[in-house]
Amino acid sequence: MEELCEIIKNLDLEIPIQGNVEYEYINVFKNSNKLPINQIHLEKKTIELYKGAYLEWSRSNDEQEARHFDRKVQVLPALSKCWLPESQQFFKYQPYNFTLSAEKNSSFIKNNQLFLKTLHYLLSCNYHQFWCLVLFEPKIAICLHSFLLNPIVPYQIKNLDEEAATVYLQVFSQLRRVYQRLTTFQETENEYMDDSVGLRFLLDKKLLNLPIVITLIVLYHETNLGFVNDLVSLYFDGGSVFRDKEIEEMMDQVVLTLEMIGGHVCGFEAGAVIVPIAIEEKPPIFSLDWIYSTVDYLLNIMSALHMLLRFHKPAIAVALDKGIPYRLSYTYEKVFHQIYDYLIDRQELKDAPKLGEITYETIALGRSEFIDVYNMFVSYCLDKTLELSGDSVRQEHFVEIYLKLLTSALEDEYFVCDYHERYDVAIQNEMFSSCTELDPTRTDYILNCITALRRHNKIWKTLKSDLKTFNKALEKYARCRKIKNEVIQENGDAQPGPSNDIQQFNSTPPKDEDVENAIRIVIDMFPHLGDSFVLQCLEAYNYQASDVITAILEENLPPHLVNIPFDSIRIPPEPQPAEPILAYKGRKPDYDDALKLLNDKRDLKEIKTYILDGIQYTNEFDIYDDEYDERVDDASVPVRDQGSEDILRFNPNYEDVVSDTSYSENEYDEKGEPVAAVAGDKGKRNFCEDPAVIRARREAQRRNQGKGHSSGAKPKSQPKIDVVGKTKGQGQDKSVLHNRQKKNVQKSSRANHNRKGGAQWKRNKGMVPS
Repeated sequence: MEELCEIIKNLDLEIPIQGNVEYEYINVFKNSNKLPINQIHLEKKTIELYKGAYLEWSRSNDEQEARHFDRKVQVLPALSKCWLPESQQFFKYQPYNFTLSAEKNSSFIKNNQLFLKTLHYLLSCNYHQFWCLVLFEPKIAICLHSFLLNPIVPYQIKNLDEEAATVYLQVFSQLRRVYQRLTTFQETENEYMDDSVGLRFLLDKKLLNLPIVITLIVLYHETNLGFVNDLVSLYFDGGSVFRDKEIEEMMDQVVLTLEMIGGHVCGFEAGAVIVPIAIEEKPPIFSLDWIYSTVDYLLNIMSALHMLLRFHKPAIAVALDKGIPYRLSYTYEKVFHQIYDYLIDRQELKDAPKLGEITYETIALGRSEFIDVYNMFVSYCLDKTLELSGDSVRQEHFVEIYLKLLTSALEDEYFVCDYHERYDVAIQNEMFSSCTELDPTRTDYILNCITALRRHNKIWKTLKSDLKTFNKALEKYARCRKIKNEVIQENGDAQPGPSNDIQQFNSTPPKDEDVENAIRIVIDMFPHLGDSFVLQCLEAYNYQASDVITAILEENLPPHLVNIPFDSIRIPPEPQPAEPILAYKGRKPDYDDALKLLNDKRDLKEIKTYILDGIQYTNEFDIYDDEYDERVDDASVPVRDQGSEDILRFNPNYEDVVSDTSYSENEYDEKGEPVAAVAGDKGKRNFCEDPAVIRARREAQRRNQGKGHSSGAKPKSQPKIDVVGKTKGQGQDKSVLHNRQKKNVQKSSRANHNRKGGAQWKRNKGMVPS
């Protein structure tokens, strides 16, 4: 890049362009009063021939001119379209397509040589004619825009062939001259205009806006920094609302573009709104051209954002408000990782090696731009912290932003490792600590998380990338083996040679548990290593974890382990298929067909015996049926056995629930007394009675209940039973206590659904109540 800058500077001469511009003009600009050109009016003299006039050879020229010609004098502004030349051609710039071969870009040289003539013509005009062309010739803006929309940025020039690069470098240099003349509003004492007037002219003609300014910065910030600084001062000074609105719109476009590129590369979520951008949708089959156009577009977006944040610092605060830095790490992690997956082992890279090389170079530059842009936000926080030295309250705001930036980046491993590799986080923490108080717990946590990631191990990165380090490791390994053999020979334990190693490797391998423990020990010491790599190291050192750790620390691994990826993961073997479950163990039964199998009833007897044994029961409480309402008036309950007598002595109010015989609601009369049972029903009832017997019993119950109503007279009201008694504390009669006891007994048995009686009835029949 430095050589390219020198080449461009050598081409960028300050002498005026010499050559045939195919147009001769007359300088009519006069400014004796030294006024701005926008305030000057010029006289335009014209001579018109009268209609039907003829020349007389006998008269002099002055007499003929007075008789046949009309002289006119017009006073016109100096900046007017009447001063434009007639029939002048202007040519547009033709962009270069890097996805095509040099033969298919052959028209690039011819067409851009014509475009170069247009630039030469603009630079050859005097001040007055130049601004008349710029303001009143629409083709000039079209020609300049044709280059600014599709330029070749400096890092792409080396990908051109020699002839195309020569033509482009001339275009590159002359277009900078044209814009430098556009933004320099004074050339001499008599040829000038106010900066505000000239800037308004450029804005009205769309020759200067935020995208054009950023494009010029990207093109010329390394070769013509003075021109870039003047351009930035002209455009951004003043801080108008219109500039701020342009910056906000650009930040919104950056967020939208990153989201759309991520969707095109990694896939859109369901229901996502797809907004068209300058790249096509992902083709159904792999296309190297699409990959290049995507990464090139992403690089252009990040380069433009980088230049804006670098040359206009207030834009950083706007980008922070839009959340752009938090989206950068996510896009970096997802998009570039997916693009690398697309490019692995592609035949198209072999078919088009130059395009593949350019694509990988563009990806690398894009990643670099992501890292640099992210560091712009960190540098902004550091600058503000230094600026606010002594004001800890306001410093805390920017320190919190810095810590939030690093903490959010920890979720994206590839991004934070690459960022730490280029901008050491430990150094940044020290810089913040030097000017304000920084929480060491948070900074240490961030730094430990970064250094613990597997991609950030400098030892293995050096071993894989640096050939000198690789050779050094081989030399160390050979030297150590030599010293070891010499020690063995001096001790007389074994003869020099690899016999000792052969015995070690031929020894019985340890158990799986011991191997797993050894792997765990090494990984605890080096978390970035993969278990597959550690296993191969243990195999080389006879499963001795201490020897493996020592070899890694001393960079003294065997040569066959150096080339193995240090983060390789062990893939477990596929599980063995499960043995099929057989229907029978041993000898299968002899069945000729399925019918015999279905008719096999040899197990029926065993099943029947098993069921009958499970349902046997004894009804020990049937002798107490129908005794509930035959109890005596005293509160005592008939004693059944010796155990019941003990319970009764302990609790006189005990009631034998098991012996309580229940009645259904239809088995009581209106007085609450049980209805007499049907003859033959005094004893134990059958589990399933004859329906005829049940109907007869029910009919008798209905006849007994209807006797009191057969004559149509109202039934006599039953006397009320006194259960209230005297006032509490004065004692109660024996009859009141008896009535209360009877009421409690009847209440529990006269419920609507009679749960207690139903449960007892089930017990008496040998069933289990629910």
